[in-house]
Amino acid sequence: MQLTISQLNTSQLKIRQVRNFCFILLSSLLFAQSGFAVDAGKLYEASVKAETTMGENDLIKEAFSQVLIKVSGRSDVVSSPAYDALLKKAEGAISQFRYDNKIISSDQLIENSAPENKTVEKEKWFWARFNPRTINALLTEAQIPVWGKVRPETLIWFSQEVKGKRFLKSQHDAPQIYDAFKMQAESRGISLIFPFLDLQDQSSISATDIWGNFNDAILLASKRYQAQSTLTSRLFKEPSGLWVSQWNLLLLGETQSWEIRDEKLERVLASGIDELADKLAQQFTQFDQQGGRTGFLVQINNVNNFKGFQELDDYLRNLATVKSLTLVQMEQDRLIYNIEFLGSQTSLIQEISLGDMLNSVERSRRDFNDTEDADNRYKAVILDDLDKKNSTSDDSTKQPSSREAALDSVDKTTETQKSPDETKVIEAMPVVPQPLQPDLEYWYAR
Repeated sequence: MQLTISQLNTSQLKIRQVRNFCFILLSSLLFAQSGFAVDAGKLYEASVKAETTMGENDLIKEAFSQVLIKVSGRSDVVSSPAYDALLKKAEGAISQFRYDNKIISSDQLIENSAPENKTVEKEKWFWARFNPRTINALLTEAQIPVWGKVRPETLIWFSQEVKGKRFLKSQHDAPQIYDAFKMQAESRGISLIFPFLDLQDQSSISATDIWGNFNDAILLASKRYQAQSTLTSRLFKEPSGLWVSQWNLLLLGETQSWEIRDEKLERVLASGIDELADKLAQQFTQFDQQGGRTGFLVQINNVNNFKGFQELDDYLRNLATVKSLTLVQMEQDRLIYNIEFLGSQTSLIQEISLGDMLNSVERSRRDFNDTEDADNRYKAVILDDLDKKNSTSDDSTKQPSSREAALDSVDKTTETQKSPDETKVIEAMPVVPQPLQPDLEYWYAR
């Protein structure tokens, strides 16, 4: 049976429509599962191409350097005065390593790349994983901030100028470009979101908005993706043969811009993502230059049960800027923490704002604890100590958790409902008869 030209064209059109639908559906599923916490395990591992001129010690040091950059978030860590001293401890920090053979498909990142430009070869790579506690301790000792796994997601709009015309491109239109973005973002430990560029996107944003830096239109189109920061990337090639990429980062109401020029397109794209990672790390791990306070009281409302408390406690402990966490007051559905932080107070506030668990409550300082009754007294509870005590108990005779008992007020139990063990735990807590004046207040939104 032979197909006519018209039938063949119709058939090809249907195939393209099905392919585009499947691409958008897959992207939607991936987007629905996205989060703002990166894989903590991958932060402490790295892969290095095993060049013939490199010995195993050299490979370990190179992987170690990549992990230092990834965990700190800063590419300039290798120029730190403490870098040489850190490098000498690379072998002691490694926990496992192996050699892998990778099949590499090398193709030029240009429009209409011809099949003859592609080559396939097998390469030997060295993979290593380092001990997280050792890496964190080494960086802290060197006074280099550690960037935790809670990191902002960045939505990237990519536009390219080809033969004088400017196009807004999706992953489907420029897969090699987006693969380069993805690979470099993974090597720096940051998370990127790629737009669908479906009909909704096409009706709300265009290449003109990207090249004209029309931030209002860009932010409006970005709203559906719920990213914490938005990046635009403009790419073109000069008559001289140099590739030029221009980048604009919209973060926390501010715009930061930079430009990269290079003969190699791969380096232009990678350097742009490197600069993004550096700027995010500087924003969320900055030190307090004024030498001020390193801790404050934070009140959190609407914590109605122990499960909610556990989720909140885990969330706060995983923030990069939190050094230590102490629960100092419990009253009905209200908790007050004393948070000791690394870096600056602004960094901690900004990092909390990245997530959707806590909503900031604007409230004047004098409104806190305005009652004069005895309920203003608080019981100091060091959660780490309670956890250690629980971990040493015999599972066969395990009593109700001390941590849960200490939070009986969260579960709204009365004094008459408490067991003797619970009462003993609470009575052993030091009572400090002074009113608390929280510096920040949040609403638990789960």
